[in-house]
Amino acid sequence: MQRRYDLDWLRVFAFGLLMLFHTGMMFSTWDWHVKNIETSAAFDQVMRWVHAWRMPLLFFISGSAVWFAMDRYSTWKFFLERQKRLLLPLVFGMLVVIPPQVYLERLYHHQQYDSFWDFYPTIFTTGSYPQGNLSWHHLWYVPYIWAFSMLMLPVFVAARSRKGRQFLGKVLARLQSPWFLYLVFIPSALAEVTLRPIWPGDANNLLSDWGNFTHKLTFFVAGFVLASGTGVYDSLAAHRRKFLGAGIAAAATMILLWNTSWPGSRLNLAGYRLLSTFHVWMWLLTLLGYGRKYLSFNHGFLRYANEAVYPFYLLHQTIIIMLAYQLAYVNWGIPVKFLLVASGTFGICWGLYALAIKPWNFLRVLFGMKWRQPGTSRTAATERASSRLSAQVSTMLVPVLVVGVLAGSGCSRQQGQLLCRTLQTPSLARNVMGIADRQEIVIYLPPSYRNSQRRFPVLYFLPNFKCDLWRYTGGTFQGFRLKEAMDRQIKAGVAKEMIIVMPNAVHFLGGSWYRNSPLTGNWEDFIVRDLVTFADGQLRTIPAANARALAGHGMGGYGALELALKHPDVFGSVYAMSPAVFDEKGLENLRAVKEQAARAWQGKVEQWKNLDEGSRRKQFRDYAQGRLNSPSDKMAMEGLFISYAAAVSPDLHLPYPHIEFPRPDQTPDASTNVLPRFENGMGGWKDKLKTYQAGTRRLNAITIEFGRHDEYAWIRRGAENLSGLMQAAGIPNKLVVHEGGHESTLGKRLETAMLPELSSSLRHDP
Repeated sequence: MQRRYDLDWLRVFAFGLLMLFHTGMMFSTWDWHVKNIETSAAFDQVMRWVHAWRMPLLFFISGSAVWFAMDRYSTWKFFLERQKRLLLPLVFGMLVVIPPQVYLERLYHHQQYDSFWDFYPTIFTTGSYPQGNLSWHHLWYVPYIWAFSMLMLPVFVAARSRKGRQFLGKVLARLQSPWFLYLVFIPSALAEVTLRPIWPGDANNLLSDWGNFTHKLTFFVAGFVLASGTGVYDSLAAHRRKFLGAGIAAAATMILLWNTSWPGSRLNLAGYRLLSTFHVWMWLLTLLGYGRKYLSFNHGFLRYANEAVYPFYLLHQTIIIMLAYQLAYVNWGIPVKFLLVASGTFGICWGLYALAIKPWNFLRVLFGMKWRQPGTSRTAATERASSRLSAQVSTMLVPVLVVGVLAGSGCSRQQGQLLCRTLQTPSLARNVMGIADRQEIVIYLPPSYRNSQRRFPVLYFLPNFKCDLWRYTGGTFQGFRLKEAMDRQIKAGVAKEMIIVMPNAVHFLGGSWYRNSPLTGNWEDFIVRDLVTFADGQLRTIPAANARALAGHGMGGYGALELALKHPDVFGSVYAMSPAVFDEKGLENLRAVKEQAARAWQGKVEQWKNLDEGSRRKQFRDYAQGRLNSPSDKMAMEGLFISYAAAVSPDLHLPYPHIEFPRPDQTPDASTNVLPRFENGMGGWKDKLKTYQAGTRRLNAITIEFGRHDEYAWIRRGAENLSGLMQAAGIPNKLVVHEGGHESTLGKRLETAMLPELSSSLRHDP
């Protein structure tokens, strides 16, 4: 059978697009392994559309490749080739290519390892990703292709028999009519309508992903069927404009649905699923039709790229994450970073392929390429010509695409700026657990900061437990992005201009609790002393308490209250969102969790008692990080208690990790000071308010708010109790109750409540 160059071109295009798509994940508001500190909603619009059909295109082409491969091989030979070309690169990728990705992701989220070689054994001991470190990450496509090939092999063998070919011929003859081609989406739509509500996600784990699995399988089988003849492709080419028109109409409708809040449960509606599948297929048919019309030719670049595309696919995401990790907190703007990461990824992939993989048969096999037989290689001149052409395309095509897509995306004078800094802080130096004394901070500068010499008040925002800075700047909370939200509030006249400073407070134990501790560092001093001193020294701030506000959410809400009440000479107002504070009962509200955590802790301490300190450190680190990242809420709460204990009850007289933990059966009446320290961390507010009243300075404004349906009932009770204690003590405060849970409406609360209220409570110079 004559080679289908149009499908070869589309395969190269699809994998090239995949590399650009994964680069874009760094800058979209969607969660990913390593995120840029600033994101763009424009990326979401383009990527959502591309994401709809990019993987169906790859699965379709992979199914087509099976038809052509079975032309060349016997059934047994084809079976063996599938193992060699798919399973071997998958195992190699999971053991060699993927681990650096997971390692950098863990470092980005402030987990702690001495080195990559300290991390590497954990891929065998911690279980599968995301809780553990063994993963196939972007290589999930490979086991799916392998599973599809093995599952459908008997069907494919039967389809290639005489009767099977006759049947396929009848099907293809019918599909040459464009009206029947419009109906090819029905099998995929049936999978979506019947199975996706049961298995709604795209877990890509092959074992509990049957909605996604079956949906992708329909494209794989369709590719196999349509590859058995050329008549359908000729019809696609002839009617390509019709499919393009249908694709544009479907895309316009989908974009309208994607950008509206109605209906809230649209992903579960059969009509939406039918439309989305029709949308995917129309773009697939459009690409196949235009490919047949204009790409049915061979070229030196195609020969080179067709062989290189698999190694590029295996390597590209690891390189993207390496570059993203280095650039995430660099103040170069999204267009420049995207250009650097995309072009850098193409360049590095090409260098590794040309110099290390392509010439050596051992690596060729590990990267899914064919063994090069002696005397079968092309001439050196041809190799050099193909290499030059590949290098030119890799270095020239990406900048052209990026500049074209991102032209005009620079910051206007009506927009604020989001900057990143790394602050060397003496308050965190020499802590026992080795937590870094260099911490990232994010700074928002209002629009007129660049064009005037005015001084501005400052809001210091304290993040929640396990919440990286990107969570508040990149869109995690219902699309809330700090810069865009503040710009909107200023433009609408709802908020006044102010500087916002947000420090990282996450480390390998999940969070700092904004307390001084010899184990984790003096985080209170970091906020009150180092951070404020830095802002007043490096930014045009108003260096006065009534021009400084403190706010935070969850752990950050607790920290904001604690620090503001202790330091009214530094901060003039406070806004605590769903603060992690106890009511009068304290730990009684969490008694079952506390006892479970205490028993687990005692068991671990017993296991570690005969270990040297180096081994204790690693055992404690892995135990704590495993608990904090567990999908089990109970185990995650155990991790939270360990983090909390490191902040509130350190004891350097104990062996490492020097944490004193309450006994499982311990009550407040027990003759020990451990439980009172636990109670006094997020509780003890009567004494804290007395200390505040004994001072001479007062806060201008105190606001405590929480979600009416907060999943943590003790937070609701604690917030109401604290507000009541303040009222009883004659301390003015405002208690605000919002609809929603702990985080379900957080983005709206941040933008429309916290930002405007604090900006109005601060002193503003003319």
